[in-house]
Parts: sequence; C-alpha cells; structure tokens
Amino acid sequence: MRITNQLAFQNAQNNYQKTMKNLFRTNQQLGSGLKIQNSFENTGIYVDAMRLDYEASTLVQVKETSSKAQAFANNTDKAFNQFSESFDQFKYKLIQAANEGAMSSTSREAIANDLEGIKNHLMNVSNTSINGTFLFSGSATNIKPISADGTYNGNGESIKALVGSGVELAYNIDGESLFLGTSGDYQKLITTNMPMLNQAKLNPTVMSPNEGDISREEYLRSSDKIRDMVGDSDSDKANDPSTVFYLSGSDSYGNGINQKIEMTSDAPISDLLKRIGNAYGNTSTNEVVNVSLNDRGQIEIKDLRKGSNQLEFHMFGAIDRVAAPNSAGNADVTDLDALFSNPNVDIVEFTKSNFKSNPTASTVASRERLTEVGVFSVGFPLTKESGEKANSSALLRDVMGSSVDRIDLSGMNSGSVPVGASSFAITTATTVQDLLNEVETRFGVSARVENGQILMTDNALGASASYGDSSVSVRLDAYSSGSPVAGFTLPDGANYDRRGLEQVGSHLKGNASQIVNKTGAYATSKDTLVSAAGVDDLNGKIFRMEIVDISGNPRTVEINLADPQSAFSVDAGTPYVIFDSKGEDTSSKNITYQQLMDVMSMAISGSFAQDSDSSGTIDANEYNSAIKLSKNRVDVNLDSKGRFELIDRTNSVTPMRLNIYDIDASNFGSPSALRFMENNALTIDEPSLNVFEDLDRMIEAVRTGTYHANGEGADPRNIGIQNSIERLDHIMDHFTRSHTKIGALSNALKDTQERSELLIVNVNSVKSEIIDADYGETMIQFQQLALSYEAMLSSVAKINSLSLLNYL
Repeated sequence: MRITNQLAFQNAQNNYQKTMKNLFRTNQQLGSGLKIQNSFENTGIYVDAMRLDYEASTLVQVKETSSKAQAFANNTDKAFNQFSESFDQFKYKLIQAANEGAMSSTSREAIANDLEGIKNHLMNVSNTSINGTFLFSGSATNIKPISADGTYNGNGESIKALVGSGVELAYNIDGESLFLGTSGDYQKLITTNMPMLNQAKLNPTVMSPNEGDISREEYLRSSDKIRDMVGDSDSDKANDPSTVFYLSGSDSYGNGINQKIEMTSDAPISDLLKRIGNAYGNTSTNEVVNVSLNDRGQIEIKDLRKGSNQLEFHMFGAIDRVAAPNSAGNADVTDLDALFSNPNVDIVEFTKSNFKSNPTASTVASRERLTEVGVFSVGFPLTKESGEKANSSALLRDVMGSSVDRIDLSGMNSGSVPVGASSFAITTATTVQDLLNEVETRFGVSARVENGQILMTDNALGASASYGDSSVSVRLDAYSSGSPVAGFTLPDGANYDRRGLEQVGSHLKGNASQIVNKTGAYATSKDTLVSAAGVDDLNGKIFRMEIVDISGNPRTVEINLADPQSAFSVDAGTPYVIFDSKGEDTSSKNITYQQLMDVMSMAISGSFAQDSDSSGTIDANEYNSAIKLSKNRVDVNLDSKGRFELIDRTNSVTPMRLNIYDIDASNFGSPSALRFMENNALTIDEPSLNVFEDLDRMIEAVRTGTYHANGEGADPRNIGIQNSIERLDHIMDHFTRSHTKIGALSNALKDTQERSELLIVNVNSVKSEIIDADYGETMIQFQQLALSYEAMLSSVAKINSLSLLNYL
C-alpha cells in the first residue's frame, strides 16, 4: 500500500487536533477541578451532578426552614415555661383561698386580685409575638389571639415546615386546641348545687319528738331515707305519701331523658341514686354513669364514657302532703304547669340558679309550711323584670308581665268559708302590697312578702294547732282580656329550660351547648338542628320565642318545623316561610342553626320581610333582604362551645330579651327536642376547656366566698373553690401535654436540622466523586498527553525533513 504525503499529513493533523483537544480538556479539569465543563461532554455525569445539586439545595432549604421553625418552637416552649410557673402560682393561691375557716372577706378579695393579676399575665403570655408573629394564633399569625375578655380570635390551623419531599412537620401549638381544646381521656362530672340537710335531724320536734334530739344540721347520706330528704309534718312514718321525682336531661350520646321516679318515704336515698343511674342506661352488668351523694348531700353524676360533653341532669321532687300513704296524689302529673296549681304540693329543689325565669303558669296555689304551722306560701317567689326579688312596693305588671289585667282569687278563708272567684283588677299602678291587702281582706289572714315570696298567716289558730288544722286555701288565676295568661313564674329548681338568655351589657348569652350527637363536636351555624336534637324527628315541633326587641317591644314568635315547609309567625300573625340559602323551602330535617339564628335576628331587630313587589307573598329575595338588614342591628352566633350569643349593635346596654323553648317543655311525657338556656346541674369538669372563662369563674368563686356549689349563695351557678381545684388540675394537665408536644416538635425539628446538615455533606461528597476531577490522575494524564504531543511533533518534523536523498 502506498502512503502518500497527503495521507500522512491528514493523519498528523488528526493526531495533532486530538491531542490538543485532550490537552485542553485536561487543562480545564486542572483549572476548574471538574470533570466536565458542559453538559454535552458527558450527559451521565451532568444528569447525576444536577440531581445531586438539587438535592443539596433542597437540604439547605430544609436546614434553614427547620432552623427557623425550631426557633419558633423554642420560643413557644419558653412561653409554656411561663404558663407552668403562672399556673403553679394560681393553684397555690386557690388552695390558700380554699381554707374556709381562716379567710376574711378582705383576705379573699386580696387573693382574688392576685389571681386576677396571674390571669392577666397568662393572657399576656398567650399574646406573645416574635417579630410581629403571634405564637398562639394558629396560622393567622398576624392576629392577636386573646382579647381583653378572654375570647380567642385565631384559628385552629397548624403551621408546618417542609422537611422533605412531601414531608411536613408542624411547629406550633394553635390557640384553639390550647385554650378551647378537648381532652379525650377526661370524663364529665356534674353536680346539683342545693346542699341537702337531713330534715329529721333539723326538725326533730316535728319528725321525731319522742327521741329528745336537739336540732342540728347534718347533710344527707345515701343511707338516709327519702323521708329525711323531703321532710314530714308529723312523727308518724306510716302515713307518709310517696314523692315523685321529675328527671330530665341527656345521656352521654345526647339522647333526651324524661322520666318520673316515684319513691316511698321509707326507701333509702341509695335506691333513688340507683334509679337515676338506670335512667341513664345503667344495668346490673354495665354501668355507664356513676351516681353518688357528695359530703354536702348534693347529687354528683360522673359519665364513665371518656371524651363526651353531652351528659346533662336536672331533677326536682314533688310531694302532695295530703295524699294517701304511699300514694303520689296530685304530685304525679304530666302537665308540669298543672302541678304548681295543686294546693299542698311541695317542691323539692336540687338545682337553683340566678337566671331570669319568665312567667309560664296561669295558676298558682297556697302551701302550708311544714315547720311553721298556719303559715302558707302562695305561689312561688316573684321576680321583677330586672331579676331582683319583688318587694311589697314592686309593680305587679313589672312582675307578672304587662298583659296581665286581673287576678281571680278563690279558695277558703280562715273561718272555713269558701271564697268564690272574685276579680282583682291590675293597672299600671297596682303593687304587690295591693295584692297582699286583697288577700288579707278576702281570706282573713295577715299577708307579707319575704324575698319575693308571698306569705300569709292564719292568726285564728291556737298555740296547740298542728299542720293541716288551718282551713285556709288560696288559688290565684291570672287573666288578660278575659283569657287565662301566664303570669306566675315556676319555682326556680323546677324550671329546667324555659329560661331567658342571660343579659350582660349589649349581649344576651345562652348556657346550653348545642352538640352534634354523632360526632360529639360543638355545633356550628352549618349544622342542622336535628343533628343536635334529643329526638330523632323534628317534624311538627314548635319552638316559642318570648322576646323584647331592641326597641323595647314585647313579641311572641313561634317557629313551626314541618315537612315539607317550615315557617315562623309573629304574635300569631301570617306565617313567614323559612327559606334556605338557595331560596327554597326547608323541611324540618334540613333547618340549620344559621336559619334559626336568622329568625332570631329578624325578630329581635324587628326587621321582618316585606312584600315589596305587592305580589301577595314573601319571596326568597325579600326574605334575604330582611335578614341582611337585621344583621346591621343584631348579630346572632354560636360561640366556641355551641352556645347562643346575641349582640345588640345599637345599644351598649341592650333592652332586648329572649326566652326560647320547646312548647312541649311543660309536657313531661315529651322531652324538649332542643334546649337553649337551662337550669342544669353544674359542671365540675368535662373534656372540653375554655381556659380564661374557667379562670374567671374560679376568681369569682374566691371573690364571693363560694367554697362549694351553693344554690342559695351569691353565685349559685359557680362550682366553688373546692371543685375549681379539680378543674384547674385538668387545665394544668392539658397545658403540660401541649408543652410536651411542642418539646417533641422542637426535638424533631432539631433532629431534622442535624440530619439535613449531615445529608448536605453526604450529597456534596457523592457529587464531588461524580463531577470533581482527580488532580493527581488528571495531572498524570496531562503529562502523558504532553509527552505524546511532543513526540508527535518530533516525529512529524523528522518525517517532513526527509527527501529522496535519504533513500539513495
């Protein structure tokens, strides 16, 4: 084969270019320290390098994020340290105040002020912010979480840090779960508030005169008899009537309970407690509630189901003093309003309140007092519109309602002469004293009022008279324009849920939590009424609202839930159809709390739908326009515990009043489907919390000297200092758990940060192995290429210098 000069030149040129290229490449590797400079040089290395570079960048971001999150969590942890110290101080002060015998009112006031200061410090800690970011507002970190009144303003969302591909880690404790949270492993514990004394020990001269005992106060025990609870008019135990106990409430699942329990006088109280437990579902093999008497003779019920807030209890007893032995007589009724019109029927109260009670009975009767022969109570304590007990100068219309225009009096006078129904006119100037004068004139007795209670004395009785010797009997019937009208209030302890919402400044507040039965969660505006009802079906149910609107006008509103169309009427006028958000009719099962609140808002504000297009009917647009207008004047909502709250936007001290109840509330054969304000048993502890509301109650207990739940005390709905300690322990445990949680989150974030730092090093090491050039290897390769290059140049030079002479 002949090798031409051209071929030799081309080979030399190719070798030259190749070697130069390799030299350039290795020189760049030495200069940059990288194996490649461009992606086309080696796509495999480039792809691996870019992937590892992305992973390294992600890890750097994770490190920075977890570092910031850890700083947030650490600040939260420090806040919890302050919470812990403050709660320890609060408990110390509360235990100090619980020393009943050693505390003067001045000392209690001082401790209450100290507790108030600790609570304010807790609120300040709750509002801690770092660089304008609030720690306990949930994800709404720009909103101050706790208002001056203790209301929570944030949300229940977690703030999360991205700590990996699709992996997020929370690093905050939201205020909703902290201040308004629920402890799923706690059980609800409730108590009545009337201390129950053993009547036989208290009144031995009446009930056991032969035993020679002196009167002493001893609280009831479960081994005592029903007779010891309800009292007796004589020492004969064989002639005692039975007592009927009217039990209402809800079980652990929200199911309504209405049950009458009839007990003979010789039955032990333990039997009554057992039957109460049975009403809630206790059996011989399965106990769902624990029912007991505490050391003050009050009934306590503990729900054995953990995490439920739904247990409710209300009970009162009725005893017809003139009924046959072991017979209930007039004490056994279905219509509760009729019960209070029966003479000689005494009421045994277990729970009392300071809530306003609107008149609900048209008739009341007199009852002779067991321990005061010849002294009679007429009806039950009279309460003025302001909530104060009436005195003799109080206006009757301020007590009985403005519509009452006459009272009919009937019965028998002190001379055993029947008194036929005679009318007593009531005007705007008629006072309680005028009624007392009328009673004295008609019945030949002396009459007075004490703490709102009308009392009359039969002065014709001799000193040796006994219970029942007096012939006096009085019945009062209230009328308006010739028709019977509710003008008398029920005894406080017997009125469960026909109550007016509590008025505080510009607010009306309910105390009955609306709870969704299936989930146990507090209801919101979107939930249906039936989801929280104590019955399965609301079709045909009617709720009555007795209101005073923001202009001071009294009205009666009835809400009729029906299928397929629900409606409401005002003062028995033309019904308004209740539309849903789509402008369609709403059946009873679909009515929501928002729709109920809309009706409340329209009624209280006086903003009712108008037939603006003269069509003869109210359409959905006209209905919604009225709702929108009403909300400018009255705001109606459910608070964090599902309780109704109305806010008057036009007055700082509102004139509005609201009493809403199921019209079947007086029918003991049919439990109320829903309750809005209730004189229920007091809650000592329950799974749900409202921290600052609870602390306020504890402080108030100290300030008023309420050591135990006491229905006759200054604050009858307060559980007292002793029970508050148990509630405080729950709050402290809840905060400890949250503290532990944020500590765990902080540790997890620290671990994430350390792991990210380690992984960054590892990824960079792997990346270095893939893309970084080996200086030694590259230098040797460069030297080899340089030698080859020099050799090539030398060879080419020698070849190029050859001529034909060299071959001769």
